[in-house]
Amino acid sequence: MEIGFNPAVNFRAGDLQATAKSSTSQSPVSSDIQSDTVVLSEKSEKKEKKHPFRNFIAGVAKFFATTTEMVKGTVKGTAYGLTTGAAVLAGSWLFGALPSGFRKGGSLKEVCKHPLKSIGTKSKVVAGLATLAVGAYHIIAAKLRANQKTANVDHQLKTGHRPA
Repeated sequence: MEIGFNPAVNFRAGDLQATAKSSTSQSPVSSDIQSDTVVLSEKSEKKEKKHPFRNFIAGVAKFFATTTEMVKGTVKGTAYGLTTGAAVLAGSWLFGALPSGFRKGGSLKEVCKHPLKSIGTKSKVVAGLATLAVGAYHIIAAKLRANQKTANVDHQLKTGHRPA
């Protein structure tokens, strides 16, 4: 097996671009690089103009897929987040405030009448953070599912990926 060396290949193309921009005269290498980028941009423009109706249908399908997934994720995140927050508050009341109400003689009645007042500030903060964490998790997961669905639409309609 023999590996040949091609002197036309330069592994420091980034350095060439920097030196080409800094020099006042045009070198043949920089003009080749510029002509290659012009040719590539012309090809990409032709490719997008090839199927305008297909791209329109893909855009509509991607919009509905993204909207559906994000609404599902938001509703799910809100429901599960509020449930988690309520569970943390209930657990804090059950295992924190209620036993302290039994220890103190007359405050058991107040603990049962005003449960939110009897729960400590730290427990309320933890419940809020748990609610936000669960909600954020479901929204991020919905965004990732929406990205997968839009990629599937792109592949099925052969339109190429969205521009970044």
